[in-house]
Amino acid sequence: MRSLCLVALVMVPLAARADVLPTRDANETPHPLAVGEELTKAMGGREGWAKARFFRFDWIVEKDGKRVVARSHYWDRWDGRYRVDGKDEKEGAYSVYFNVNSKDGVAFVDGKRVTDAAQAKKWLADGYEAFINDSYWLLAPFKIFDGGVTVADGGVDKGPDGAPCDVIKLSFANVGLTPKDVYWLYVNQKTHLLDEWKYVLGGENKPPTAWAWSGWQKVGPIQLASMRKGLGKANVIRFENLKVSTDVDDAALTPPK
Repeated sequence: MRSLCLVALVMVPLAARADVLPTRDANETPHPLAVGEELTKAMGGREGWAKARFFRFDWIVEKDGKRVVARSHYWDRWDGRYRVDGKDEKEGAYSVYFNVNSKDGVAFVDGKRVTDAAQAKKWLADGYEAFINDSYWLLAPFKIFDGGVTVADGGVDKGPDGAPCDVIKLSFANVGLTPKDVYWLYVNQKTHLLDEWKYVLGGENKPPTAWAWSGWQKVGPIQLASMRKGLGKANVIRFENLKVSTDVDDAALTPPK
């Protein structure tokens, strides 16, 4: 299922910046954890996140003006039920139903259930990777305080529009599919929302990749950004058909008989 292209497909190089602001000492106010708390609060807070049960969104990737990836996601965050739909260039339309906690499930390709054990295992693994990748691009600010995440001070810098931002650095202690990744979140000092993120994947020794976050909007009990624009190239990630609610669309999460 090679059309489940992940982050590497849309990575772009980041040019060096000359407008860096003076770096704060890690002990000065605001502490990076406080910055993370303000970001979470601006997005709806812990109360909003607790109410956010059912997620529906489309992950759209455009590279040099051409759509290269399109996936539809459905998720009951409370019990882990998940579905991801898309189209494979060789095998046609697919739907993968699974539980994000157990990773058990079933896959359908071109309307037929995949019965070969090895192929089914592969479709389920790719579906899970799509869940991890796509949902993290949507919900990363809510994941700051997850277990195994180290939050450090990244100083002060300007965001893509020149607004001053507090920067928090995220690293990971053997969690997730790519524990050597490092992220820098640029939190706007006025809105407390994310203006930009940078990352270096897999412990690579290379300049970070940067994307601007925009299109912040209220979606159910929380706020989400619907657009990511690569800084340095005309690469875009869009989140369309965004829905977050306390009501679950059971039909969307139930595999065909």
